[in-house]
Amino acid sequence: MQLPRRQFEIIQEHALRDVPYECCGLLAGRRQPNHKGEYENLVYEIAPCTNVLYNGREHGFEISYSEYIDVEREANGLGLEIVGSYHSHIGSPAVPSNNDVNFARPGHSMIILSVQNMQPSAVTSWYRRVEGGFHQETIRVIE
Repeated sequence: MQLPRRQFEIIQEHALRDVPYECCGLLAGRRQPNHKGEYENLVYEIAPCTNVLYNGREHGFEISYSEYIDVEREANGLGLEIVGSYHSHIGSPAVPSNNDVNFARPGHSMIILSVQNMQPSAVTSWYRRVEGGFHQETIRVIE
């Protein structure tokens, strides 16, 4: 996956601003084949969202259906689609939890930013295969 440097910085800023709660947001872009013929998500815009999880926002997140639809409509108006999401993990590794796995849609990328002691400590991205399962993907930050 690839995303512009400024969008990457906004994700980090969002994560630090929302501590002690997990932040969350959506990624808008295009899905296209790379040089190996595998699909890759190219992110052009991000949409910081509100974590509406009622209990346990310290270790989980939820994006409201209405906010998801609003972001999807705006992305479509720009000729883009939702290609994934991002969220933070507070005091835990940047690996998908069971809830993260359940939230991810096939073909989507999931960026996880681990925050330790009020500092970003690790960032990973995970791709949900259409045929099932996850694999960690490389994040290419572009200028």
